[in-house]
Amino acid sequence: MKKTRLFLYEFDPINFALQDAVAGYYTSESAQAPIGRHRIDDLFEALFERNVELRVVRNLWYLSDKIKETTLNWSLCRMGYAQPREQPSQSDITA
Repeated sequence: MKKTRLFLYEFDPINFALQDAVAGYYTSESAQAPIGRHRIDDLFEALFERNVELRVVRNLWYLSDKIKETTLNWSLCRMGYAQPREQPSQSDITA
């Protein structure tokens, strides 16, 4: 993540509607042109500047199972891309 270059595109929010409040999806029914483009060279730094808490875990399945037991609103729509399920390690359990 420290060597990945990412471009963040900014759009005028006027023509977007909230599609899914839990996942934070906004969509537009018409073509949109960006009003800004921001180059990000250090993804970690960009996340920290936005007060994002980042946790790196060896396997997402333990977290996925536990969050489903809570009353939190959650979205795990990308779990289809996760590595296959395996037994959690001690470090996953205490994270």
